Amino acid sequence: MSAWRSVLLGVATLALAGCGRSAPPPEQASAPSDQEPPVALDPDSPVQYPPTLYDQNVEGDVVLRMFVDSTGRLVAESSKVAESSGNAALDSAALAGAKRLHFAPARRHGLPVATAFLQPVEFRRRGVGSGGGGGGAGVAGGRGIVGKARPDTSRTKAAAGHDSTESRYRQGCPRHESAKAGHERSEARYQSRQAGHQCRKTLGRTTTSSRPSAGPR
Repeated sequence: MSAWRSVLLGVATLALAGCGRSAPPPEQASAPSDQEPPVALDPDSPVQYPPTLYDQNVEGDVVLRMFVDSTGRLVAESSKVAESSGNAALDSAALAGAKRLHFAPARRHGLPVATAFLQPVEFRRRGVGSGGGGGGAGVAGGRGIVGKARPDTSRTKAAAGHDSTESRYRQGCPRHESAKAGHERSEARYQSRQAGHQCRKTLGRTTTSSRPSAGPR
């Protein structure tokens, strides 16, 4: 019986091996078109340009990952650097200053919602930035420029990629499901045969023990 089980396991293993394939790349996903990211309300940027780097004309762009609740309150402890400027001092300055920002909440279908988002901060020696100052929070002369926030789609992309990979795997590998089903049926037959064998052995012992012993004549 053990040899029979080994053969079944071997067949199932070969079917699974033949089904192996590299996972496809995650599909791109975008934020819902009806969702608006938070908007910085501060008239002046609270992000301080490190004086030494400002004097040395060291510039850079930092992207922070942040989170606000449905009232626009920033959860400061959730903030972290998503894309570094390549300069640790600029990254630290952006993170420290951005925690003092105030936001209007993100909106979906016109209703305020809690959300994670990406907040760019630009350090430009002369205060010229491409972000345009989301909500007016950009001041030249020793201040980082707070750009327009954008949705954080990293988690959405990861979820979409996982679902796509799972779907393609199941669609492209019917042999896996077939082999699994065949193995389960064979295992059930094996268990049934084992049960029948044990039953016959038990009945045989019962019949033998119930026969009357021959007495002395």
